[in-house]
Amino acid sequence: MPALAQDGPRYMAIADAIAADLASGVLKVGDRLPPQRELAWRLGVTLGTVTRAYQEAERRGLLSGEVGRGSYLRDPNRRGLLPTILAAEPGVLQLHIAAPPRVHSVSDFDAALDGVKMNAARLELLDYGPSAGAPAYRQMGSVWLQKCGVKVPAENVVVTAGAHPALIACLSMLARRNSHVITEPLSYPTILPICRLLGIHLHAAEMDENGILPDSLEAAVKACGAQTVYLVPTIHNPTTITMSEDRRKAVAELAKTHDLAVVEDDIFRLLAAGPVPAPIQSLAPERSYYITSLSKTLAPGLRVGFIAAPPQMAENLAVQQMITGARAAGVALEMARHWIGDGSADRILQDIRNELSMRRLIALNVLGHRKPLCAEGSMYLWLPIPEQWRPGDFARAAEARGVRITPGSAFAVGRRQNDHAVRVCFGLPESREALREGLERIERLLGEEPPENLRVLA
Repeated sequence: MPALAQDGPRYMAIADAIAADLASGVLKVGDRLPPQRELAWRLGVTLGTVTRAYQEAERRGLLSGEVGRGSYLRDPNRRGLLPTILAAEPGVLQLHIAAPPRVHSVSDFDAALDGVKMNAARLELLDYGPSAGAPAYRQMGSVWLQKCGVKVPAENVVVTAGAHPALIACLSMLARRNSHVITEPLSYPTILPICRLLGIHLHAAEMDENGILPDSLEAAVKACGAQTVYLVPTIHNPTTITMSEDRRKAVAELAKTHDLAVVEDDIFRLLAAGPVPAPIQSLAPERSYYITSLSKTLAPGLRVGFIAAPPQMAENLAVQQMITGARAAGVALEMARHWIGDGSADRILQDIRNELSMRRLIALNVLGHRKPLCAEGSMYLWLPIPEQWRPGDFARAAEARGVRITPGSAFAVGRRQNDHAVRVCFGLPESREALREGLERIERLLGEEPPENLRVLA
């Protein structure tokens, strides 16, 4: 029966009490804590509060959960160097990275590692694997892709070290130097340096609330002779728009008419709250390269992605992976295979969806009157900023207040795009309370004048 502080969130008070009792000797390393439901009844709080408290204690290294046995106290001083190495920059709230919230438990992690250890061939995980991925991992990709509405056999799947290397492999194979690739006017920021690296010119077509405009796409193809189009059709980055079914059909028809290859970056699809139109890949599988990954839907550190390639094209993509050295690592692949195989992945994905839903409500509660774009299922919002601010200046001013966000100019393809906004992500903060505090700092800043506007001129 812990003595709880009366101020602050109850789950944090419980975690703090566990830490204090362990430090004072009231509790000892190896002690078993009460079952969550029992402690919730004793303290008169919800089961969810105790669950979050135990998760917070696990995050601090105070306890570990053992499936079927309960939660046991650990020595927090034996956590090793990893938390220090990966610790976020102190004093800066990271709202610039599109990453899912940490919903995992130590028991999830340990169970996956136990699965790795039980594999009789585990030492082979230290070897180089095939460039397209070993058969077991390509089959895993085929299973995961089916969740996205993409049905391809394992031989058409290429396993990658995430969506970013998958995108490099596709573009380096499809687009020659000095050729053009068409995309939305606002797009994944890293597509810009990737195309510069490969010597590819990006050409923006227009979009509206239903996605890319078919007439603009066709005009762009005719203007620059592009043979490839790159799209983020579901929970678009950064606007959170999802392309309508009619637009997807129109894109597929234009791709067939003009012999276009379609690179469909659909990494956010499984986060969407409601039904999503069928992938473009299902409408034009012979010319579509469908990309997904586990980074947004399970854990960023797994670095596992999949490409659903057209028939006979997987091995060509594998060659590009071999050139760039972008193959996924064996241990991460085995952990992913364990989670997907035993159903943990579905549960973790649902937990991520639930937590993002709660964080989205907090974000809209603080910033909703500013009319941001923030579709259900998104892990970020697209926030218009007042005319007196330039996006880059606003982002720098926010960072000076301890909140890091991304200016709209980082997403703009070409000039004169509607980028007078900032993207604010809400997955990374350790708690909802920390998120709210960061969002409130942004809200206060939105009502201020930029410092240079207040300088007195003689």
